[in-house]
Amino acid sequence: MKILIKILSTLIILIFITVIVLSYGITTKKFNYNIISQIEKRVPNSKVNIKEVSILLDLLSFRLKLKINEPEILIDEQNINIKTLIIFSDLISSFQKKYLLQKIELDFDKNNILKFKKISLIKKIPFLDQTKFLDGFVKGKLVIDRFQQQRSLVKFNGELKNISIDIYDDLPFVNDLSSKISYDNNNVYLFDLTGMFGKFKIKSKEINYSINQRSLKGNVNINGNLLPGLNLNKIFTKFLDLNLKNIKDIAGSLYFDANINIKFNKNYKIIKDKTNFNLETKNLKFIYSQKQDYIFDKFNSFINFDRKGKVIARGDFILNNKKNNFKIKRKENGNLYEINLDGKINLKEILLQKNYGFTIKDDFNYSISTKLKNFKKFNINAIMDLKNSEINIPHFNYIKNKGVSSKISFNFYKEKKKVKITQINYISRNDQIFVKSLLFDEKFKLKKLEKIKINLGQTNELEINQTKKNFIIYGKKLDLSKLLVSKNKNNLEFNSLIDGSLTIDLKKIFLPSATLVNYKNQSTIRKGTIVKLNSFANFNDMTTFFHEIKINKANNKEIILSSDKAKPFLSSYNFLKGLEKGTLNIKRQIINKDLSITEININNFYLKEMPILTNILSIASLTGALDILEGKGIFFKEAYLKYELYKNELKIIECYGTGPSLGFIIEGRVGSDDFISLKGNLAPANMINNIVRGIPVIGKVLSGKKGDGIFGASFKIKGNKDLQTEVNPIKTLTPRFIQRLLSVFKK
Repeated sequence: MKILIKILSTLIILIFITVIVLSYGITTKKFNYNIISQIEKRVPNSKVNIKEVSILLDLLSFRLKLKINEPEILIDEQNINIKTLIIFSDLISSFQKKYLLQKIELDFDKNNILKFKKISLIKKIPFLDQTKFLDGFVKGKLVIDRFQQQRSLVKFNGELKNISIDIYDDLPFVNDLSSKISYDNNNVYLFDLTGMFGKFKIKSKEINYSINQRSLKGNVNINGNLLPGLNLNKIFTKFLDLNLKNIKDIAGSLYFDANINIKFNKNYKIIKDKTNFNLETKNLKFIYSQKQDYIFDKFNSFINFDRKGKVIARGDFILNNKKNNFKIKRKENGNLYEINLDGKINLKEILLQKNYGFTIKDDFNYSISTKLKNFKKFNINAIMDLKNSEINIPHFNYIKNKGVSSKISFNFYKEKKKVKITQINYISRNDQIFVKSLLFDEKFKLKKLEKIKINLGQTNELEINQTKKNFIIYGKKLDLSKLLVSKNKNNLEFNSLIDGSLTIDLKKIFLPSATLVNYKNQSTIRKGTIVKLNSFANFNDMTTFFHEIKINKANNKEIILSSDKAKPFLSSYNFLKGLEKGTLNIKRQIINKDLSITEININNFYLKEMPILTNILSIASLTGALDILEGKGIFFKEAYLKYELYKNELKIIECYGTGPSLGFIIEGRVGSDDFISLKGNLAPANMINNIVRGIPVIGKVLSGKKGDGIFGASFKIKGNKDLQTEVNPIKTLTPRFIQRLLSVFKK
């Protein structure tokens, strides 16, 4: 019995000593091969090299603990920096020298993220595998437990440091990204994530990816100041089918919050995306450029949207120092955007003073609602309150004064290469313009119209209709008195595809200083151009007006105008401002698109209030003619002008005027830049010159051609807007027939 007790005591002491020794550890190389083979067997594509193993006994689990410092491990040919490797093995297998692994603990040192990205285990996590990492480090502790079971248990706790990521082309990198990272039970967690996206700060409390459920969830917040070089179009076209390429020079504050909820299929393609985004802007400033620049300032907005295309937005902005508000809504992709705008605007600022046949001079309040898919196809309903604006429509000699209640409403449709405006309704007390529809091509040239009714003031009452290819204008009265005085007479442009006829039947047309009665016009249109026209009317005193366009024998277009009253059609020319009475005949032949020849005859008219003529007569000291001009005016029996217009440059072929008291001849040109360069002669006592001109042989030598005379004043006129007049006193004193003889000898 004593012997048995001694044996047991000895065994207990040996076991106790072994436990004590193993608790403190012993170092050996005997187990290296077994450990390496076990690790390489359980970790795919791995190679292990270890030096010495410290063997310890884990008293809590009563397992053998093998600790390896700085082991050399390759996984998928990537050298992994590891501080320590700890292996747990059960005692029974250890005594049998099998050293079956139960658990591994890897304490990683700093490892470049690009190495980890190439490991097959990481490639199983799609959002990590598909991310374009550029730089950064990862470290932490990896635990692989239940090694001998069919499914081992893997856990990792660590952190990411100084990560850089390339998101999209032309966008800033994500820099200085840091986060705590955890992997447990096929779930990846990112905690307390921070970083920078350009000048934007990135924050996230938690992002979770489940490998089993193939789902990504979490929240990411980005905020900061926008930089002018940031490509918004690259960012938002990933989420919204809006083209933002026309936005430039953007600056201001932006707050972006993403609540991520994505599910993938087995090929890691997105099958469900319930991600929701909130975007808030503060004091945004940018330029929207489309043919011209529009400057937006203090753009404050809140936008909620998701990857399915849902958009809910509201905000306000300042355009040209005027505040405007907006609301935007869309249910999902494929649906139309519902947009509401209201505020204050000034069309002259927006359209940059372009002449559209009307002018709204002042600011006005507006309200616009539209449904659109993109800017290639949309429709707009608009209402404009024009009470505080002056309206000027020179085509109809109409002015609506500021303070008079008025409004305009219309529907605007754009689709592919056509624009349609319907239900245009302008109302101001008893004044109204109603247009049922207008159809334009992509260049905004009129193709088709349907019912236009105009009642403006006391002098405009007419309707315009189109039946198939026939345009019809009829009514009681039309006021063109201001349009014909204007220097900018904008003719209606038809689309080049229009072929048809134009019929006009108007009881009265008001012209400057005259009224046409029972005006009738019948025209033919080919490819947007009037090729044939016949019109006729009487004036109030039963004198006549006639206008014709035809193709002549030379196959050129010929335009003829004949009027018993000249003044109504010449009122826009400043140098003929003082014209009274007279008849007018115009004939123009269009040779080709660059060249035309025009002849103008004015007969039996008076000239007065002519600044240029007054200046010439004063300098030339032709006081007799000057007195007549400043009285009832100078009477001319005939004035004739023939000129050639080539590529917008006017060259005078022949120009003269004859009358009992004064005659003139003019030659020269007007350049395409409107620079005038003319010279000519004024001949007083023109009745005497006409008598002398009738003397055989010497008559024409002494008096010259029509408009010239024995004596006269030679003048020059040059300039653009401010014309400079010059009279040569020597030539004025020299008899004209001597000047003509001298000019022959010079040649």
